[in-house]
Order: sequence, then structure tokens, then C-alpha cells
Amino acid sequence: MTDTVQMRIIEAAGPIFAQKGFVATTVREVCAAAKVNQAAINYYFGSKEGLYKEVFASTYSSFTPFLFAGEPDQSRPFEDRFYELIAQRTKNIFATELIAWKSQLIFRELHDPTPSCGEKLQEYIIQDYKVINRYLDEYFDPSTPEHIRWKSIFSIFGSIFFYKKCGWLLPKIVLEDIRQESFQPEQIAAFVVQTFFTTAAPYRKQPTKE
Repeated sequence: MTDTVQMRIIEAAGPIFAQKGFVATTVREVCAAAKVNQAAINYYFGSKEGLYKEVFASTYSSFTPFLFAGEPDQSRPFEDRFYELIAQRTKNIFATELIAWKSQLIFRELHDPTPSCGEKLQEYIIQDYKVINRYLDEYFDPSTPEHIRWKSIFSIFGSIFFYKKCGWLLPKIVLEDIRQESFQPEQIAAFVVQTFFTTAAPYRKQPTKE
């Protein structure tokens, strides 16, 4: 069980790391926010880097999206299964909105990775995108150029991340009843997936003639 003082330090350090980054954050300001002395940082984490790794580990575990597991159930239409997959990813990505600093820290590591944590996150996302790419084998014709497949994946997740990252913009330009009705994760996923099917239709695998 995590010590209450240890957890207090992690919760105090998280928003500071997310806002300022690892290098610019000082142990002194973390201690002030957590109301502890530097000896507590050294006792629980060994160093600022050790503290950052713990903060990132807690963020990473809550952010990690649901990976598609198992063999595709081809008894159901691909469109339905693919929507469910993307909808689940969208819900998980939006779930981090509950703790804004964790979302900010993840995006910071994606754009400006630290050696100790960023590489782990990047490797996870690379493997995750490869899973999606293999999943699309069922949809794309084998002759489809590789760049079309990867552009499709980046367009799907780029759109979802943009919706999340720019959530502040919606209240300024979209009425609340429209936001509540049409901008929930399920509706966003449905729109993004439909856009994919529309643009990727020329590359779809043709049914095998018996």
C-alpha cells in the first residue's frame, strides 16, 4: 500500500511536472506544494528523476488505452467491430479529462519525451498502432499502398486527440445542447469511423467470388 505522504508528494508533483516539464521543475517547489522537506523526496523516491518516474507511472497506467485482444470475430460485420474498437479507445482517451494534469503530462511526453519515460510511451504507441494496422488487414485490399493504411490510422487518432486537446474551444463556438447531444465520445468515434470508411472505400477488399 502506498504511504499517504508518498501519495501526497506524487499528487502535488504531478501538476507541476505537467505544466513545467521535468527539467524546469525544482524539488523545492514540489516540497512546498506537498508540504514536506527534501528528505522526504529522497526517502521515498531517491531523487527528482525517481519521483518523476513514479508520477509518470501512475499517469501511464490510467492513460493506457484498451488494446484489441484476440482474433477478430468475423461472424459480425467489420464496420460494427471496428466502431466498437475505436469507440473504446475514444472513451479511454477522453477519460483522462477527469484529471487534466495527467492528460497534459502525457501530451508533453509525446511531444518532448524524457529519456526515462518518453521512450516507453512511444514504444507502447508504436506497438498499439501496429495492432490497428494488422486489424485493418481484414478491410484493405492487399494492393493498398502502405502509406494509405498509415495515413488512415493517423487520421483516426489525430482527429480523436484533437477533439480532446481542443475541448476548451467547443464551449466558445458550439451551443451546450449540441455539445451534449453530438460531441460525446461515442458520437465522436462514430463520426471519425464513418469518415474513415468514406475516404478508404476505394481501397476496400472486394468480396471473394465463389
